[in-house]
Amino acid sequence: GGRGLRGQQPKPTRPDRAVFDAWAAGRTGNAFVDANMRELAATGFMSNRGRQNVASYLIHDLHQDWRWGAAWFEHQLIDHDPALNWGNWKYIAGTGTDVRDTAFDVAQQAKRYDPQSKYVRTWLRG
Repeated sequence: GGRGLRGQQPKPTRPDRAVFDAWAAGRTGNAFVDANMRELAATGFMSNRGRQNVASYLIHDLHQDWRWGAAWFEHQLIDHDPALNWGNWKYIAGTGTDVRDTAFDVAQQAKRYDPQSKYVRTWLRG
């Protein structure tokens, strides 16, 4: 019982509302994650790369329930699509059918996609 399509137990979580709220507000202490979350708050949009990274960070680094993140995106994104949103969150959480490791190295992603920290500086000003 409780095993997904891949026959694996869901990853354990440590639900903590304060941790989730810090993530949602862009106040985790991880500049790349925080910049993406602040862009979402200000515009209702975030790039696909950003969505994957903040989802991975919430799930794999902060150990929060992926469903909280999916629900947050549902209420924040101006381009929200239920099937895509929930499917993508399930993928990053590793609860779908894909057997690849879905944890992102957020620090490496930031170096690769924002090597001069221009994006981070744009959204973390003030």
